[in-house]
Amino acid sequence: MVSRKLLAAFFTALLCYFIVPLFFHDFAESYFVIGLGVSIIAVPILFTVGILSSIAIEQLSKKEHALFSLAKHFGCGIIFTVIFLLLSGEIRAVYIYLSIASVYIIIFYISDLFIKLKRSNW
Repeated sequence: MVSRKLLAAFFTALLCYFIVPLFFHDFAESYFVIGLGVSIIAVPILFTVGILSSIAIEQLSKKEHALFSLAKHFGCGIIFTVIFLLLSGEIRAVYIYLSIASVYIIIFYISDLFIKLKRSNW
């Protein structure tokens, strides 16, 4: 399970590097710089907090509906984002942080589910 989560986190980091800069107003001028700047903060959080919370969610709920599991992932992501915002003092940027977190959560969950389905078919 850990290798599946690591692979999903890798694909999430790769895809979000190109998707997240689209949320910024001046992405046309500094597309790759924005992707790198967001990735410097988001990817370590994804590989630590994201993987650990996803493993905990999956261990605590073996047979659940996929949407309920996605809601749990969203809950953990939103809680951690709010804690991060309170600690960093960037409360006025709450919408952009929540948007970025939502993109990371959705892509991570979909890639993890896809990898899980592919491995079960092999």
